[in-house]
Amino acid sequence: MPMVTARRLFAGLAVAGAFVAATAPAAHAAPNLRVEAMGTLVAPDSSSPAYMFVGSDEGLTGTVTVTVDSSALDGAYVSVENSGWRCDTTTGALIHCELPAGEDSYGEILDYQVHGKGDAKPGDEGSITFTVEAGGAKAFGKTVVTVAEPSDLAVAETVTVPGLPGGVAHANQPLANIGQSTVEGTVLLLQPEYRTLYDGNFENCTSYAEYFAVCTFDEPLAPGTNYRLSEDLPFRVDKAARTGAVFHSFAVWLTEAEWALIEDAWITDDVDPKPGTGDPLRLEKVANSQRVPQVDVDGYNNFSSIDIKVGGDNRADLAAVGATAAGAAGATVAVQPSVKNLGPAALELLANEHIDPVIRITIPEGTTAVEASGDCAPYGAGDEWLDWEKLGTPGAKEYGCLAYELNPGDTWQYFFTLKIDKVVPDATGAITVKVDGDPNAANDTAAIVVNGTDAGGGTGGGDGGLPVTGPQATLIASLGALLVGGGVAGFVLFRRRRMRFIA
Repeated sequence: MPMVTARRLFAGLAVAGAFVAATAPAAHAAPNLRVEAMGTLVAPDSSSPAYMFVGSDEGLTGTVTVTVDSSALDGAYVSVENSGWRCDTTTGALIHCELPAGEDSYGEILDYQVHGKGDAKPGDEGSITFTVEAGGAKAFGKTVVTVAEPSDLAVAETVTVPGLPGGVAHANQPLANIGQSTVEGTVLLLQPEYRTLYDGNFENCTSYAEYFAVCTFDEPLAPGTNYRLSEDLPFRVDKAARTGAVFHSFAVWLTEAEWALIEDAWITDDVDPKPGTGDPLRLEKVANSQRVPQVDVDGYNNFSSIDIKVGGDNRADLAAVGATAAGAAGATVAVQPSVKNLGPAALELLANEHIDPVIRITIPEGTTAVEASGDCAPYGAGDEWLDWEKLGTPGAKEYGCLAYELNPGDTWQYFFTLKIDKVVPDATGAITVKVDGDPNAANDTAAIVVNGTDAGGGTGGGDGGLPVTGPQATLIASLGALLVGGGVAGFVLFRRRRMRFIA
């Protein structure tokens, strides 16, 4: 997934307001069916997206039905619009929705909207009850909706700072309160790239391994006032970071009440906290112009990306490795071209941000790709990169392929099945790799040859694909979860349940 997409999805955390898996299935629920719902904060005369998840470790079958009962709400009401489900009404105290379970689906998400009434008072609470049926089983869920005072925090969309391999990059996070109310307390949630991990030791910041960090601030933020951190946030740049690479540490500012709702979804038993022991980090004013819950009514503008651009002279020499095959007309043959990182720097997963694909594969003349690698999509001049829905599509003459994270010495292989439509001696395609700063252009292209006249002219496809493990697997899994249903809800539920999602 290009990181610009990830950035938009992670930003949805703020857009969605506050949410948390609220209740376990009721005692009457079948053992393999569960319901989780998102608690919500909503301001008067405003709306907040919310999410309900139904899942089964054994898979969902048939039609999933959900009845949303909002009759116990006080100061708010519910609507369901453009959810992808078939719903009998868009608003009302009882909303009935249906959705055929997807093939091999282990979870489905219904996204809905909670609307605060104009006369609602901050602090008012109500509840929504869900009745779910699937595969002959029934389960129940319940969640709380709280009316909150509106607020509006805002930050610059991107903060870009330099960093050297093995060094420390420093970035501040200016913040403004552009709302009409004083924000009584804030939380900064950081999710850094694992090659540029948060490296601070502030008393009010806690690190959770390489996954994320949380900083809490007690300073009230006055309306119409700008602030900045009293010290820059430090990020340790990995020694293998590639010169020219840009690593994104995602950051979002939340009110205290918003963080209280989602905290349980982020802080789990499988990640040990490491509180800082140094001086506290503070919010300081920058020259410019009885507590109740508060909710940010415009979450789009309180999400930021701290972009660390790696300098120095640490390059990655990526070598294309070709493949050969032979067969008669009508036969199918397998080819596995690959890419090897000769170092000394690592290729980062974020290389897929390039406007053009880093890896391109052309199919040899006289053959048709009847099976395409699941990490490659048809590509041609002027095509948009990347269309995720077209990954693995057969029949194209040229493909753009995802560039995976490769440490020095690692190889990644792409798998294609070609049908030989007619025998063309020395039918030649190619695999080409192009990444900024590659010090050796001579090995950037290798041939894919079918029915070559020189028996020793191919490489056979390299040393095999590498499993997706470690931090790369963590990122891919998290991003996959983000794509489910409402996006951020899938991410939160993924963190809580560590289950397989297939939408």
